[in-house]
Amino acid sequence: MEAFQTATNRAPIVERSVPVAIPPELETPGGSLFLSNLDQLFVALVPVVYFFDRSAASTVDVIKRALSKVLVPYFPVAGRLAKNSQGKFTVDCAKKLGVPFVEAWANFDVKHLGDMQLIDPDVSRKLIYTDPIETKLEDAPLLTAQVTKFRCGGFTIGILCNHRIFDGVSAMNFMNSWAEIARGKPVSIIPSHERTLLKSRVPPQITAAYEVFVPVSDVSNLTGLYKEEQNVQRSFHFNGEKLAILKKMATADGRVTSSISSFIALAALPWRARSMASKMKQHQPSKLFFAVDRRAMLKVPKHFGNATAGACLSRLRGELINQPISSTAERIKKATERVDEEYVRSWIDSFEMYGMDAFSLSLLVLTSWQRLDYGSTDFGWGNPRQFGCGPLLENTCVVLPKGSGRKGLVLMLSLPFSAMNTFEKLLQFSTCEPETPSLRSRARM
Repeated sequence: MEAFQTATNRAPIVERSVPVAIPPELETPGGSLFLSNLDQLFVALVPVVYFFDRSAASTVDVIKRALSKVLVPYFPVAGRLAKNSQGKFTVDCAKKLGVPFVEAWANFDVKHLGDMQLIDPDVSRKLIYTDPIETKLEDAPLLTAQVTKFRCGGFTIGILCNHRIFDGVSAMNFMNSWAEIARGKPVSIIPSHERTLLKSRVPPQITAAYEVFVPVSDVSNLTGLYKEEQNVQRSFHFNGEKLAILKKMATADGRVTSSISSFIALAALPWRARSMASKMKQHQPSKLFFAVDRRAMLKVPKHFGNATAGACLSRLRGELINQPISSTAERIKKATERVDEEYVRSWIDSFEMYGMDAFSLSLLVLTSWQRLDYGSTDFGWGNPRQFGCGPLLENTCVVLPKGSGRKGLVLMLSLPFSAMNTFEKLLQFSTCEPETPSLRSRARM
């Protein structure tokens, strides 16, 4: 058993079992599964936790058996990464090493964890199992699962999934299918593993310019900032009233229109504030990258894998800050509208030619989980009362729905300590409008 202690008066403890590898219940296809350039881009491991208020004595066994069953239609999850002769990642489906599954017990109540949409790294490490070999990509599991039961009868399901085979929609479909089986229901969405439609064209046909593929120099020494200071994570809540204000600011005439979504209105805010808070130089290129799901457009509605193409904007820090927020929002809106079928296919071809540095600190990766129906993932003991994500990558910002009717939004990101303090002050000013001497002074610029 592994025990740990967190800083409370009652010394909460969680104990873990030894991980057990869960294979598919039935024989599944072998061979090698092609990963498209949309898959090759994402190298992150995504930690998430579902929180449930009640359970039964059979909960862990039911969830474990259901995992073995769901790995039949989702057979690539039980495999491991491999590299082909071109040095690109594939999934070795013959290497059926299964999904590591851990059972854990907590001596405190779920409610003591509080608001867990953004999970503290120390807590995340206790509720999500990380395989010791996860740094060895070709040996590491593509998914780990941990069920933790609490004193109150509640439980959590913590998963760590490899983004190379899961985007948000794929992960949600997998979790909902797993939950359906646990409830004794048939899987309602049978995943498709046909990937030829997402292959790059021969020869590549690049029909658009993509800022995201243009290398950027770190003229502001952002690397030094992130190394010198401790990174901290914080979440910022925007209720309907605050979002309405942002929408007015995001339109040139100050009137809310249906063409400006809450996401577009909000997206300009962290991009501008982060560029200021991290003390980027005026001539530092600052990029905003966000994914747009195009399953329906590409005619792959049940595709298991990544089916999102990246829209990207690039501005010099000085240009970004000294233009009104409505101008930035309009550019974000137009960038979203450009993502049609030809854009996606040309994007795939561009990645084939140029590759991409997805971890550049001058790049803000904005991920929206607004449309993911995580609130209906019922394993038999009711819908989760909350869903949270673990530690964020240094250049990633996540947007989740919040509040009654999912009408509010919560913005979550990680920044060096001093930059986070400045970022928070800038958001308290409600906007990051063109800098003035007083704003620059208060923001310690």
